[in-house]
Amino acid sequence: MPYITTKLQPIKSYPTFQFYAKAVPKSVGLDIVFKICILETLKWIRTRLNDFPDKPPQIMVPEPEMYESFSIDSLCSFSYSNGLNLDVIYIEKKGIWSFRITETDMGANLGSPNERPPVSGRTFDTEISFVKQKDHVEAGIRTICSEPSDSTADCEVFRPTVLKALAENPYIKLTHGGFVIDKSPLEVKTKSDAERLFSLYENEELNFPLVIVCDTETREVRTDISAFKFDETSFSYKGSLSLENVSELPVDLSSFSFSNTQNTKNEKSKKTREKPVLQKNDVKKEKAPVFDYKTLADKLVGFAVVAFIDETLIKYIDKKLQASLEYGKIVVIRNKNIIDSFEHKEQNRDTDKFFRELRSEMIAMPKRKQYYFGGVVFHSDAKLKDFHTKRHETNSLEEQCHIYRLELDELRKQVKELSQHQTDMQQTADALRSAQKKAESLQKELDAKQAEFDILRENAEQKQSAYQKSSGLIAFYKAQIETASSFPTRKDDVCDWIEKQYSDNIILTSRARSEMKKYSGPLDIVSLCDGIVFIDAYARYRKYSATEEELQLYAERNNWEVQSCGKETLRVRKSDYTVTYGDRQYITDLHIKHGVKTEELIRIYFCWDDSSKKVIIGSMPEHLATVKQNT
Repeated sequence: MPYITTKLQPIKSYPTFQFYAKAVPKSVGLDIVFKICILETLKWIRTRLNDFPDKPPQIMVPEPEMYESFSIDSLCSFSYSNGLNLDVIYIEKKGIWSFRITETDMGANLGSPNERPPVSGRTFDTEISFVKQKDHVEAGIRTICSEPSDSTADCEVFRPTVLKALAENPYIKLTHGGFVIDKSPLEVKTKSDAERLFSLYENEELNFPLVIVCDTETREVRTDISAFKFDETSFSYKGSLSLENVSELPVDLSSFSFSNTQNTKNEKSKKTREKPVLQKNDVKKEKAPVFDYKTLADKLVGFAVVAFIDETLIKYIDKKLQASLEYGKIVVIRNKNIIDSFEHKEQNRDTDKFFRELRSEMIAMPKRKQYYFGGVVFHSDAKLKDFHTKRHETNSLEEQCHIYRLELDELRKQVKELSQHQTDMQQTADALRSAQKKAESLQKELDAKQAEFDILRENAEQKQSAYQKSSGLIAFYKAQIETASSFPTRKDDVCDWIEKQYSDNIILTSRARSEMKKYSGPLDIVSLCDGIVFIDAYARYRKYSATEEELQLYAERNNWEVQSCGKETLRVRKSDYTVTYGDRQYITDLHIKHGVKTEELIRIYFCWDDSSKKVIIGSMPEHLATVKQNT
């Protein structure tokens, strides 16, 4: 008959919570600080054993604030076992007090929605140790999780509440790497504060990550109100338009007709364009909400240094740290490496969720990590030191041999624990290699999908761009039809129409008015008015309120082109091209043209006036004399 047995599993061990600090006296002596640290720890143990009827007498000591009634001479080494194991090593001569509690996993968050059942075979060793030095007490805390090597259940990070009790004790200043652990953030508002931050950044013994919270930017906001009256006879499309793909427009432009019949109803509804009216209100200072770094600092006591940087120092500090610091950004740095960073908008999507996730990330950071513990001596090493001390205190050879055997047993335990750590490290390395292979495979798949996506996005962008161009062109041509419907039908109405509709951009001289009145030849009024619309667009182009692409759209119907009148012509026929407006004379050195002698001919001569930012029309609609020919 085959044996039916429960297979044993090798054990793996790894650190979850780790903490190191120096307890510096505030207003009491070093021995009292040492005593208070121990009393706070024993209080924590008593609280945890509150339901035990037979508590060990060694923990029944005064409250920490009653330290004066407790004699340090009553400290001693002891052990206690009752479903859990307590061990304390006290070496008076070396100023070492080391404590360890070993307990089985009882699960977490029992009775809550986040309840986690116990993991079979999992145990926790929580060690707290204090070592008295010359002017401070070194404090170390760590929790080691041991579990079957095939366990995949996540292990939470539990911070012993004794740590917060030490941080809040009024007689102790708990420091790490020069940072005071008192639930407060490091607020960097001066350059001397910045030097403290730089010191933490450069400190190789700093175990804590730096969580840098950047201030948001203060901005001056002017609540200006501009009132405009829109001129429906003119259209300005804000965007980048071109004549490409015009044939693809979903509209038959050939069906557009420009009637010479004046739409008197539309004409009456049009109003003269008015200059913007600006109403200036008071300047206000606005600032986006700053991340709640103070609460974060409180929640991350013993896990991280939370530093807040005032907006005036962000650029100054970034030059030193090279951490891409920006307004409102959060950057996590550990051992001079940027671990993570979060933009301000990322934090604001769900502030509570982001806070929880950031805190969880910082809490998990010391798990399975190398950690600096200074001169702290944890339980097993404290035992070895205790054995070593006792060996040198006795002259009995038999007792010395017994102590040697105890030391050997303890060293064997250390070897076993190290092998368990090695098992965890090996599994972690195997898992890392497996994860890397999966990551490489997924990266290849991602690259392929990204290439497909890029093609689809490019096609979509092209279609969107074509649609936007088409939409803009359709809007433009509709506006042109509306404008054309308002063209005057009589020659004598053209000048009044120009001044009414385009006085913002065009100045019509008395000479141009006189020439229009005297002109008696054939005249294509629609083309002439279309030229005026083009000149208005040219004026807006010169004022940077219309683009070159937009100007080309106005030009395309009659192939308008702004041309120079020619240096030689302007020299020989200067008087013909000189006009007077106000008390100044202008040379109309530019013109547009339509038609030739054998057909209806249109010429509009003008110049650009920088002072008024307007086009000055000096002559129309006939051809002025040139070097080669007279009018």
